[in-house]
Amino acid sequence: MTDKEYRSLFRSSPREAQNMVFDEYFSYVYTIVFNKLRSCAAKEDIEECVSDVFADVFEYISAENGHDGNIKGFIGTVAQRKAVNMFHSLTAKSGRTVSIEEGGADNITDYTDIADNAERAELRRILLRLVEELGEPDSTMIIQKYYYGMTSKEIAETVSLEPSAVRMRCSRAIRRLKDKLAELDIYLKEAE
Repeated sequence: MTDKEYRSLFRSSPREAQNMVFDEYFSYVYTIVFNKLRSCAAKEDIEECVSDVFADVFEYISAENGHDGNIKGFIGTVAQRKAVNMFHSLTAKSGRTVSIEEGGADNITDYTDIADNAERAELRRILLRLVEELGEPDSTMIIQKYYYGMTSKEIAETVSLEPSAVRMRCSRAIRRLKDKLAELDIYLKEAE
């Protein structure tokens, strides 16, 4: 579709012209934007950039400016420029500086192990659920001791028990917690 064809369709039905251009070039624009922003942008940022590209394209072409070339080249140029601008904006906010023109965005290594993080998050969720199932005051004592690092004396003050009773209840609660985890085939490493 050329610019002239788009303008003539736009004159007769602006909505239809915009829908046609959007349907025809959406994948093209999304690919350009995604390739520039994949290393630094969230999906929402990429989608926002794609929307901005089409807004600029529709605004420019609906105005009478005398351009009558191939619309695909124009759309590609707008997509490139919008994506580069958003890339610079996002990396400036995060404090990272990489030259997108030199292919630097493709060379950024992410050392985050997503699978490991997901596994750890799931283990924490299970562990917290099992600690809560211990009931009070055991769950409170376990959280205070192992999460907040409180001493038996400090915990005793919060749960109105003697420090020796806190130590005894904590050791029993830990044994029950280990048994519950073992039922789920989860085994904790002993502290060194």
